[in-house]
Amino acid sequence: MMIAAPIHTVVISVENFYWVLFENLLKSVGLDCWYYYPWGTQDNFSRNEFKKFTGKRDRNHVLFHFEQEPLWSQDLGAYDFIQSAWSNKLLRILANSEHSLLKKKVCKSREILDWYFFYHGFAALDWYRDAQYITDQHRIQDAFLLMNHVLDHRAYRLSLLSLMLDRDIVCRGSVSFHATQSAVAAELCNRHTRLSDTSRGMIQTMLPRLADLPWQLDAVPINGNLSARFGHEEYHLWQRSLWHVVTETVFYDPKLHLTEKTFKPIVSQRPFVLVAAPGNLAYLRSYGFQTFDHWIDESYDMIQDPDLRLDAIVNEIARFANMSVEQLRMIHQDMQSVLDHNKKHFFGGFRDIIVAELVDNFDHCVRRWNNGRVDGRELPLHPDLQSVKQILLR
Repeated sequence: MMIAAPIHTVVISVENFYWVLFENLLKSVGLDCWYYYPWGTQDNFSRNEFKKFTGKRDRNHVLFHFEQEPLWSQDLGAYDFIQSAWSNKLLRILANSEHSLLKKKVCKSREILDWYFFYHGFAALDWYRDAQYITDQHRIQDAFLLMNHVLDHRAYRLSLLSLMLDRDIVCRGSVSFHATQSAVAAELCNRHTRLSDTSRGMIQTMLPRLADLPWQLDAVPINGNLSARFGHEEYHLWQRSLWHVVTETVFYDPKLHLTEKTFKPIVSQRPFVLVAAPGNLAYLRSYGFQTFDHWIDESYDMIQDPDLRLDAIVNEIARFANMSVEQLRMIHQDMQSVLDHNKKHFFGGFRDIIVAELVDNFDHCVRRWNNGRVDGRELPLHPDLQSVKQILLR
């Protein structure tokens, strides 16, 4: 295997992410910082699931790290924990990784300041850092790769698979679907399911063809977080197909939120179709990445209705699923400049962007709190934000 010229990217590890931020950015401001431990803790505000980097006293100004998962409307009452546990006289900051009306509602009603940054970009830079040393050495073998794990908040994955089965295109790609028959049955019977009646009908029709679930592509058993695994088995799997069909965490809810899933095709130099909430493809482009509207119709990204958006996505998957291997390889060669740009940008300019965004948005929170205060509770500004950026980019 040929070794690529490394970019020598150094990033904060997921394991020490909160500690590094506390020591370099937060401690000098005087915040109690509550954070998830270990990584992947469930998405609620139970104090039992938090640890704290503490200041000099308890009940100081407080920051909650809540960027590992999206905010879900059905958990809205859990966010009262912030308001009830800390006096209204204290600053509360919510660290998060999404843009949404729900977040604005939570922050306004609970009197919390919004600290947004692209947490999953940092996670992907850590988990996939070794990809910068490997070149694309695998010839295209099939049309697409579709990997799915859990159904929680992601029942649309059942609809996607059933539509692809109906079009008889599943056999043209590599598909992983970890859900069991019992999980599918439970989702169809769930009175709170996000599936439409039309989607449920299609899934019911396709149930006989789902009889052998779960489908698993992973060659190595995964312990812990599935996305954190990166090695030659995973990289070979990611590269043997041309298109990646990325089934993101958020699909039904109107929010801009992407995870490390979107960066798997980028580091493996493959094109992708993004199965996510409306606007997320444009959201990714806003960070400097290029997408593939020269080869597919990406107008699906702006379709608000979930069923219609899935139909448009499956239409694009069907179009390249029915191409020959030779045609797929020709397209792969044609898009090399875009694939190369995305991988280089991920390990270069993207990192610079999200570091600057993280530091500047935090400083904005502190300045907003201090603005016009005369009660002696203003926070000290960080003395040297530029040095923090340089440290995080070191």
